[in-house]
Amino acid sequence: MSLQGRLEDLNICSILQLISLGKKSGTLMLNSGQNHGSISFYDGQVVRASSSLFPQGLGTLLCERQLISLSQMEQALTFQQRLRKHQPLGVIISYLYKLAAHDIEQVVGDQIEQIVVDFCRWQEGAFSFNIEKVDPYGSAQLNPFDLILEKGLSPQRLAVKMQLLEAASTNVTLNDEQLDARLSELQHRQDRGRITLLRGMLAELQDPELGGGIVLLILRYASELLRRAIILDVRGSRLVGLGQFGLTSNGHHADSLVRRLHVDISPDSLFAEATRRRTLVRGALNCAVAKQRLAVVLGRVPDDVLVAPLVSGGRVVALLYGDGFHRSDDALAFDAFAVFLSQAGIVMEKLLQPETAL
Repeated sequence: MSLQGRLEDLNICSILQLISLGKKSGTLMLNSGQNHGSISFYDGQVVRASSSLFPQGLGTLLCERQLISLSQMEQALTFQQRLRKHQPLGVIISYLYKLAAHDIEQVVGDQIEQIVVDFCRWQEGAFSFNIEKVDPYGSAQLNPFDLILEKGLSPQRLAVKMQLLEAASTNVTLNDEQLDARLSELQHRQDRGRITLLRGMLAELQDPELGGGIVLLILRYASELLRRAIILDVRGSRLVGLGQFGLTSNGHHADSLVRRLHVDISPDSLFAEATRRRTLVRGALNCAVAKQRLAVVLGRVPDDVLVAPLVSGGRVVALLYGDGFHRSDDALAFDAFAVFLSQAGIVMEKLLQPETAL
């Protein structure tokens, strides 16, 4: 799985969960203005993190917590440089000063968590994730400010912590019991939210021979949540039908009707809201003209509909309209669908781009 794009389109919490679900090993590179950093994953777990905003190395952190002295840190660094085979600084400090490995892991884990939670607040910038072999114990080529864990942190746990911190009205300290309870609840919801389906669909999305099948793949996923849906190409302020599922017609071929469908985006419509916010929205369509156009194809347009954008490079390239919810209260299932669409938009844009003349 190779992943790249803009943080405006896919936030870091969602990226963390994507990599965790796929149990991938590799490095996520992040850039936002003058700030930059990286997160390394081993089998889907966070084992390393570095950030230009957190330049403290392990030795400095241990000194700040008064676990070692400044002179001991300098001695450990000198010892590390003299080794023929590189060893992580934490291993050396534990060996030289009999500092418990658990205490060192706790300091490293706390700092990595702080770095990743800060990354989750970045709302704009670029990201790229490449699959590669990651040594969880470090190497001589590592940046000295990199922090390395022997046992990785759960990306889902970090994402949940960020969500709880954002929901809190004031700065609060979250204990393990609160996080464990929230994770247990999330796991229960995931079983109902078709995370296995998301994994399978994301795997299919990586197929280099997918081509025009992207429309069918999106509709197939949508059929798990909705009774009918239409994919609409965004052409300026006009929407043009591309494909559908679940539609019936009176003697007319539903696909032909959809491809002849043209809908203008009015400023106050649900289509405009999804385009403006670049996120999945639900509610009344709120546009009489669009409702009338869709009624020609759909027959009846209900008051509760879904409009989901497919985004690439900060631009909405297509919209999915759907109605007839199988389970309208299954929030996580729709969250998973939104994650899938965030990646499908990149593939969709390539499909919709006109061929460049040679």
